[in-house]
Amino acid sequence: WVINPERSTFLQRWNIVTMLALVYVAVVTPVEVAMMQTQFDTFFVISCTIDLIFLVDLVLQFFIMFPKQTDFGFILEHRHPVIVKNYLKTWFTIDVISTIPLDMLTLLSNSDRGNTVKVVKVVRLLRVLKLARVLRASRVIHRIEVSSSISYGKIDLFKFFALLFMITHWLANLWALTLQLVDESDGIPRWIDSFTEQEQNLSVKTKDSVWKLYVTCLYFTSYTITSVGYGDIGPANIVETLVATVMIVISGISWAIVLGQVCGIVANLDAGEKNFRQTMDELNYMMKDRVIPPALRQRLRGFFLSNKVARRRAQQQHIISSMSPGLQGEVVLAMNQKWLGHVRFLQEFVANSHGLGSLDASRVFSAFVVDVSHHMELKVHAQSEYFGKAHQLYILIRGLVTHNGHLRRSGSVWGEDFVLSDASLLEPAECFALTYIETTAIDRESFLRIVETHKDTCPELKRRVRRFCIWLAFQRALLREAKRRRQKVHAQKHVPTVKGVKPSSSARQRSTSSPSIETTRAGVHGEETEWHSVKLLTL
Repeated sequence: WVINPERSTFLQRWNIVTMLALVYVAVVTPVEVAMMQTQFDTFFVISCTIDLIFLVDLVLQFFIMFPKQTDFGFILEHRHPVIVKNYLKTWFTIDVISTIPLDMLTLLSNSDRGNTVKVVKVVRLLRVLKLARVLRASRVIHRIEVSSSISYGKIDLFKFFALLFMITHWLANLWALTLQLVDESDGIPRWIDSFTEQEQNLSVKTKDSVWKLYVTCLYFTSYTITSVGYGDIGPANIVETLVATVMIVISGISWAIVLGQVCGIVANLDAGEKNFRQTMDELNYMMKDRVIPPALRQRLRGFFLSNKVARRRAQQQHIISSMSPGLQGEVVLAMNQKWLGHVRFLQEFVANSHGLGSLDASRVFSAFVVDVSHHMELKVHAQSEYFGKAHQLYILIRGLVTHNGHLRRSGSVWGEDFVLSDASLLEPAECFALTYIETTAIDRESFLRIVETHKDTCPELKRRVRRFCIWLAFQRALLREAKRRRQKVHAQKHVPTVKGVKPSSSARQRSTSSPSIETTRAGVHGEETEWHSVKLLTL
């Protein structure tokens, strides 16, 4: 029985518990070691609970799959003996050391009156080994990274600020620990002695208050790290001098690294926004150099401001191109299926691609929808701009458009007759953009080429498209013929007559009951033309 770290819901929740335990150890343990006496209280109970959490985590490590390098890339090792062997060779020793109940040992050493002061100090200092648990953070962060979406610029920025805080916190507790290394009874001067005269009238001295001592040590560490150096607190003996020297070296290196890294991260935190601002500056320079009219300048700025998201999406295409073919199809389908579902004759294909039919049909229809999604082209248009071509299917993603007397909103579809070859059967293609708009479109040639590609694997697909073409062509031909005849009747009702001369009854009968030979031939010829175009679409 093993645990897959990429799929286990329990392990994802356990990682959060482990991370909270690591934060407690990193923050509270140094304070306990440097400033607090071990006794049975709330902190002791919490520390024992933390020990139990890490002990359970140690046991779980024997069952968690780990990534393994092979000739085919990285795979998760699922063989339990190999998982155990790998853990024993890597993190097991550190984890065992970090799970030793040092708080219990410290409490026992304090209760044993036979122990010397030096033995108690040694046992107390051994509690610093609990900080080895912080090394687990790298494994926990890696597991969280796989199961969550992370912006690496922001996570690096957070990491360096957290590192700076932890270094400051640990060095402050290290400076407070010097008071434990040099006892007051030894008669050796200590840095805390400089507060004696200042606190003569205070009931609670700095050396007797944990929070006062921590604030004082944090103050000293902060100006040491930032190289301010007020100089009001300093070492008073050789031990404190050695500790202060170590603190200066660590703080200097840490401050330089963190400062340099943070500046680089902030500069490149949003590369897309940086490129956009550079483009806007170049646009302003261009408009100034070319003396563009103010009204057009405003339209250009509005277009580029609205086009920011579309530009970012276009730049993301190289990410999709770097994926495997299968992942490319899934990603493209996930991005476009919302819009393709608005197209009437594609709704059935999209539904079948989700497995509503048989397995083979679902796979074929999914491949077809993925190919259509791949060929959908994103197009943008400025406000008050005319656009539109015949034999193209349009899906409105963003903005407002007027088309053929109708107001189109986001998600609207027009040009579904793009599959018809006869241009006279098509609706008007010209549109007018009321706002900045984004559309996705595909032309007739690309769509029919996709249908032709899948005709061998799924003949039903081509039959469905052909059936839609026939039915749509029949509807449009019927409507056009009805419109033609309505216009003819309307024209005959308004035929001018010579004053005083009335048409004969036979002429009236011929004009109202039966069309002339020429008219009949023209009508028949027109109908034959329509049906001929319908037959061609069925081939």
